[in-house]
Amino acid sequence: MVVLTESHQPLFLTRTSLRRGVSVASLLALSFAGCDRETEERQLPAANSATETPGQSGKPTLPAELSPKNPALEQAAAPAPPPPHPGPWFVVTKTSTGIFEKANFDKEGKFGYARNGERLPVTGAVVSTDNCSGGWYAIVSGGFVCGNSGTIDDKSPDLKFVRKPPNLDEVLPYRYARNAKNGTPLYRSIPTREQMLAYEPYLEDAKKAELAEAEKANADGPEPNVAAKTAVVDVKTAATEAPGPAAVRVSEQRSVADENTEGETAEATSDVPWWQAEDAKDRLHEVTLEKLQSDADDVLAKRMVSGFYVAIDKTFSWHGRSWYKTTKGLVTPADRFWQTKGSDFKGVALGAEHRLPMAWVIGVQKGISAYRIDEAANTITPELTLERFQVVSLSGETKSHRGVDYRQTKDGLWVKSRFLRVTEPADLPSDLKPGERWIDVNLSHQTLVAFEGETPKYATLISSGKKSTIKDKDHRTPTGTWRIYVKHLTDTMDGDGTAAGDLPYSIEDVPYVMYFHKSYALHGAFWHANYGVEMSHGCVNLAPLDAKFLFFFATPTLVEGSHGAWASAQRLGSLVQIHE
Repeated sequence: MVVLTESHQPLFLTRTSLRRGVSVASLLALSFAGCDRETEERQLPAANSATETPGQSGKPTLPAELSPKNPALEQAAAPAPPPPHPGPWFVVTKTSTGIFEKANFDKEGKFGYARNGERLPVTGAVVSTDNCSGGWYAIVSGGFVCGNSGTIDDKSPDLKFVRKPPNLDEVLPYRYARNAKNGTPLYRSIPTREQMLAYEPYLEDAKKAELAEAEKANADGPEPNVAAKTAVVDVKTAATEAPGPAAVRVSEQRSVADENTEGETAEATSDVPWWQAEDAKDRLHEVTLEKLQSDADDVLAKRMVSGFYVAIDKTFSWHGRSWYKTTKGLVTPADRFWQTKGSDFKGVALGAEHRLPMAWVIGVQKGISAYRIDEAANTITPELTLERFQVVSLSGETKSHRGVDYRQTKDGLWVKSRFLRVTEPADLPSDLKPGERWIDVNLSHQTLVAFEGETPKYATLISSGKKSTIKDKDHRTPTGTWRIYVKHLTDTMDGDGTAAGDLPYSIEDVPYVMYFHKSYALHGAFWHANYGVEMSHGCVNLAPLDAKFLFFFATPTLVEGSHGAWASAQRLGSLVQIHE
């Protein structure tokens, strides 16, 4: 479980709204704003009742870890799943590729996209070569992809260089790692030893420290370790003889400092990179994403702030050091990170076992009591201990006893209301279509209920935006009813702090993102596990398992193997209703 201090949490983030008319490659290259940023939402075409289809996506496959104890009760009416696709598979070898309604590049017909390494099940033969020399392939579940962006040849040499697609069988689609140090480099390609030492001067400092320790330990004994001395000499020689641009700058700065008089020293030290400054930790709020790329060149892409996250494509070793290749194609030293995983908290499928109203235990205490209250005798007796995040089925009855508010469980016990987060959905949305799937979010109770028509199907906890009386720090989630207009299996979220004391943030490939209003989204959050408490910058944070279920429950539906989909009048997004 990841626990971040409040001052270092890259809280709950989102990016600018995406538009169908922009190329997918451009979309993936954008920088993204926080959930509370004012961004324009893509307007959908007016609905046409004659052609519009309900926002209903076939029954999603419930992840094994979320399956009810008696699946037959929930899935008796579900059709048998189709057999696995026998092939061929179209593997994307370009950065990304669009998915179109017809076999042409009509922007209005683009409804989804796939990223590098993702595999689309296709029918096989090319159906057209209209404006696509590689030919258009028909995707089994609908849509077309241009053959110029990938291959169906499973022996193609291009497949050696593609990235791993998201793993939908795990809690999180990728492995994630949190940067532990300021200034950690993201390289464009694997650096040489000389470049590594030039861009990471702390490596030389570490070698010097090792030599000093060796000399101290052997002061009255044998000659200091020759290998250690040689290593330090090699480091110094490498950085001097074949310096990269960063090493040149550091060398020039030191020369200037040596030549300056005492009164001029301050001016020279002001040129020290932000991440090497002695007061770097106290001035992180001054660091912007633009500043992190200020010393970028052909080798270095950018640097990172402590608390940034990367999504890992693969791990490899080079010169005795472990490295990560990120899903963005950059390279970074693994020894500057620690890996994290998502919380195993999850909501519940509603049916025979769990029914509304229900609640979850929250609070800082490890456990709370459920009491037997005898009004006649004016006694209250603890009978059961409930753990944090434990599901509690309620009768719907409430009472006040000795000035304390309680809610009754279906077993007749009473639990203090302040320790519960209760499901209390609002009325049905006015424009709900028969049988359509939709999502209700209660900000007062920090709970969510997913419906199919009037039938509740799933319930869980959320973490919405933090409120404040200070305008720049007020990140409350807006209330209203909207439709999901774009979905991404993963989406990078980064931005500068919006108020004094806020820090820059960057989280690569945030999982299971569904934008519903401007830059506000429902999405998975693996960097905290404080569900049931306001935590975010405006988005609706979900436990990863909940986010995954809701992603495939809601519309628009993704083509199998793809990464994202846009809604339209013909492919309605699910309604999201948010209220206090």
